[in-house]
Amino acid sequence: MKKLFALVLICFFCASAAIPVYAQDEDIQETQMQTVSEEETQNASQPRLMVSSYDSSVLTPSEDHTVKITFKNYSKDKSVYNIKLSAIDESGDIRADGVGTKYVDKIKAGGTYEWSLPVTVAKTAVSGEHKLSVTAEYEDEYYTPFTTSDTIAVTVAQSVGLAYDGVILPQKVTQGETASITVNFMNTGKSVVRNCSIKFDVEGLQTGGVLFAGEIPAGSNTEVSANFSVSKDMLGEVSGTATISYEDELGGQYSETVDLSTVIEEPPDETKKEEEEKSKYPLWWLFLIVGIAAGGAVGFAVPTVLHSRKQRLEDEKRL
Repeated sequence: MKKLFALVLICFFCASAAIPVYAQDEDIQETQMQTVSEEETQNASQPRLMVSSYDSSVLTPSEDHTVKITFKNYSKDKSVYNIKLSAIDESGDIRADGVGTKYVDKIKAGGTYEWSLPVTVAKTAVSGEHKLSVTAEYEDEYYTPFTTSDTIAVTVAQSVGLAYDGVILPQKVTQGETASITVNFMNTGKSVVRNCSIKFDVEGLQTGGVLFAGEIPAGSNTEVSANFSVSKDMLGEVSGTATISYEDELGGQYSETVDLSTVIEEPPDETKKEEEEKSKYPLWWLFLIVGIAAGGAVGFAVPTVLHSRKQRLEDEKRL
C-alpha cells in the first residue's frame, strides 16, 4: 500500500508541474496571434496608392508626346482622398508640360486612375533610357497623410542621319586589273550611328565582301576603301548597286541603295604598243639627221665664206 501511495503522489506532482507549462505555451501563442492580428489591422488601415503600369512610345524632340501612368489603390477597404500626382526627370531632358502635377479627389479601394501626362523632350536630350520619378501624395478618410514614390523608364531617341560621298566607280576599268574607290561616311544626326557597312554588287567586279565602317559618333566621319578585281571575261558597260546599311542607338535599321556603272575595256595589245613606239623612232631619227646635216652645212659654209673673203682682200692688195 505504501508503494502504491507513493506512486500516486509522484504522478500527481508531475501532472501539477505540466499544467503551468501548458498554460504558459497557450499564453505565448495567444500573444503571437494578437501581435499578427494587430499588424494586419494596421497594414489594412494604411491605403497604398502605387503605380501599377505605364505606357509611352519612344520620345523624340520633334514631336508632342503623352506618357500614360496608371495608379492603383491596393487597399481592400480604404479609399484615398485629396491626391496629388507629380513626375520629374532629374536630368531635365524630359519636361512635363505645365507644372507637371495632377490633382484627383478620390480613388476608391481597389480602384485605379490613369494619368495622361503630356511631356516635351529637349532638343539636346541624350538618347537612351530616362528615369522619371513619380510621386503620389494622398490622405485617408481621417486626413492622415501618406506619400509613395515610384520610378518609371521612358526612352528618348534623337534623329539619326548619315551622309556619304565617293560612292562612284571610275568611268573605265581594264580587264584583269584592279580598281579602287574611297567612301567617306558622315554622321549628320544627333545620335550615334552603329554597324555602318557598304556592300557592292556590280557584274564583272569582285570585292572582298561587305565593308564595315562600324560606329560613327554624332558629328564625326570615317572612310572605307574598296578594291575591285575586274573580270577577264566581261567587256563593255556593266552596272550594279551599292547598299549602305546602318542602325540607330535603339537598334532601328536603315538602308539606302546607290546605282553604279562603269565600262570594262580590253587591256592594251603589247605587240601593237611596241609597233607604235617603234613607228615614232624614224621621225626622231629624221629630225636628228636633218639637224646634223643642217649643222654640218652651216659649219662648212662659214669657213668657206671666210676663206673666199680673205683671198679677195689679198688679191686687191697685190693690185
